[in-house]
Amino acid sequence: MSLKVITIDFWNTLFDSSGGKHRNALRYHTIMEEISHLGTLVTDENLDLALKASWEFFNNIWINQQRTPKPVETIEFFWSFLKLPYSKTSIDKVTQVFSDSILNYPPKMLINVGEVLPILASKYKLGIVSDTGFTPGTTLQKLMQDNGILQYFTSFSFSDETGVSKPHPKAFHRVLNEFGVKASEALHIGDIEKTDIKGAKELAMMAIKFSGDPTTTHRDADNLITIADAEVFDWIDIPHCIELLEKKKGLPV
Repeated sequence: MSLKVITIDFWNTLFDSSGGKHRNALRYHTIMEEISHLGTLVTDENLDLALKASWEFFNNIWINQQRTPKPVETIEFFWSFLKLPYSKTSIDKVTQVFSDSILNYPPKMLINVGEVLPILASKYKLGIVSDTGFTPGTTLQKLMQDNGILQYFTSFSFSDETGVSKPHPKAFHRVLNEFGVKASEALHIGDIEKTDIKGAKELAMMAIKFSGDPTTTHRDADNLITIADAEVFDWIDIPHCIELLEKKKGLPV
C-alpha cells in the first residue's frame, strides 16, 4: 500500500494571517456605518465587548460542536448582543463585507509553497481540508487561484460547506471518499494540534505538523507537544520529510 493523497490545511499552513488588521478595520467601519443608518448609537466599549463575545461564540461552537458557524450566524449573534434593531439588509451587508474583506487585504502565501506544491502534485493527489471563519471556502479558492496554486488541488473540504470542522472525521472523509482512498493511504499537513493533527491521526492517516508561520495565533501550550509523524518549519523540507516517512512506514517510494 502506498501514499496516494495529501490533504492540506489553508490557514497558517498555505497562507499566513497577515492583513488581519486592515480587514478588521474595514469590517469595523462597515458595522459603524450600518449602525448609524439604523439611527442607533453604540459606544466603542460596547462594540469591543460585542466583537469579543462574537469571537467567543464562534470559538465555542468551533471547538465544542466541531463545526464553524456560517458568517451570518456570528453577525446575527453580534446584532443580538448589542440589541440592535433587526435589519436583514444591514446584517447581509455586514456579513458580505466580513466575507469579502480578505480580497481587499489578502494574506500572504507562505514561503516556498509555490515551489513545493507542483512537486507534490506530480506524485500525489492533493486536497484541501480546512476550517473557515468569516471567509467562505469559495473565497479561499479565489485566493488560491490568484496566487497560482488552485490548479494543484482537485478536492476541497471547507467547514462552511461540509457542516463540520476538524477533527471531525467527515472533514477528512470528504476528500478521501472523492479520491477513493483509505485513510492509511493519505497524509495531512496542518498547523493546529487539536484539530489538524488529532483528526488525521485518529483516522490512521499520517500527519505532518507545519509550524513555520510567524503570524499564527495558535502557539499555546496545547500546540507545543505533537503526536504528528513529523514537524516542519519550512515548506522546502516537506518533500524530503514525506519521503522519509514513506520509508519509515515501509511504503513504496
